[in-house]
Amino acid sequence: MATILKATRILLVDDTVENIQVAGAILKQKGYQLNIARNGRQALQVLEKTLPDLILLDIVMPEMDGFECCAQLKASPATQDIPVIFLSSNTSTADIVKGFELGAVDYIIKPFNAPELLSRIHTHLSLRQAHLELEELTQKASCYISPHVFQAIFKGEKNTLLETTEKPLTVFFSDIVGFTKRTETMGDQSLTQWLNGYCDKMALQVLKHGGTLDKFIGDAVMVFYGDPKSNGPKEDAVACTRMAIEMIQEAMAMDINIRVGMNSGPAFVGNFGTQKQMNYTIIGNAVNLASRLERSSEPGKILVSQATYDLVKDDFWCELRGAIRLKGMVNDIQTYWVNG
Repeated sequence: MATILKATRILLVDDTVENIQVAGAILKQKGYQLNIARNGRQALQVLEKTLPDLILLDIVMPEMDGFECCAQLKASPATQDIPVIFLSSNTSTADIVKGFELGAVDYIIKPFNAPELLSRIHTHLSLRQAHLELEELTQKASCYISPHVFQAIFKGEKNTLLETTEKPLTVFFSDIVGFTKRTETMGDQSLTQWLNGYCDKMALQVLKHGGTLDKFIGDAVMVFYGDPKSNGPKEDAVACTRMAIEMIQEAMAMDINIRVGMNSGPAFVGNFGTQKQMNYTIIGNAVNLASRLERSSEPGKILVSQATYDLVKDDFWCELRGAIRLKGMVNDIQTYWVNG
C-alpha cells in the first residue's frame, strides 16, 4: 500500500455505529483524518465547516439518504469536485447505476474487504491530487495566453497547429509618451513595478471590452478584435474604440500619457512559430498600418485609418486629420482623430 497523500481528510457518512467504528478504525490506522456524519443532512452541515478530500457515503439513512445527499453535493460548486464513494449493502444493479449517474466515482458493497477499500480510496485521492495539480499548472500556463485564446483552445475551438486564417480584424497599438525619459530616472525595480501596474490596468480594459491581448512590447500594447470571438467588423471596431478611449482615461489617472493607432482590415491570424513553441498572433499589412498610425499619433489621442473611420463614424465624434505619408508606405493614408 502506497503512503497516503498530503490532503487526507475523509468524511464518513453512515447511520450505523458498528459500521462507523469498523471503517473508522481502518482509516485512522492508515493515518487518515476523519469526520463523521450520521445521515445526509448532517453530512451537509459538516461540509459547511470543513471540506474533506473524499466522502464515503452510505445510502439508506434517516432524514436524508445517500442518493439525495450526493445529488446536493454535485449541485454545489463548493463540493461538486469532491470524490464520493458509495459504501452500501445495497447490491442491486439499479442502485449501483444510480450511484454513478449521480456523480460518484466508485461503489463498494458492504461488508467490504479492508485492503480493497483502502486501495480504492488511495486511487481516487491520487486521481484528485493529479487533477488539482493539473488545474494549477493550467492556471499558471493561462497567464501566458490571451484569455479568449486560452478558452478557445480548451473548449476545442482552436487547434494547436501551425495554421492561420485570414479574417477581418481591427488592430490596436498604443505606447507611453516619454517612456524612455522615465526609464532614465527610475531604478529597475521601481520601473518594473510601475510598468506592471500600468500593464495590469490596460489588460483589464482589454478583457472588459472583449479584445484579444496579443502582447506587451516594453511599454507598447498590441490588441486585436475579430478573433477568436467576433461580433462582426463594425461592432468589433466600435468595441476597440471604446476600449481605446477608456485606456487613455485610465492612463491619465495614473499620470501617464499614451498615444493610440487603430486600423481595420484583413489580416492573417493563428499560430506562428514552430511545433515546439508557437505564438498566437496576427500578421499582414493591416497590422503594419495600425503600428505606424500609433507612431504618428499624439499624446492622449486616437489616430485611425479610413477603414476604421468608416466602421465607427456613426458611434463616435471623429475629426479629419488628413492624408499623411507613413513610414514604409508607398501612398498617403487618409486619417482621422477619434474624439469620443
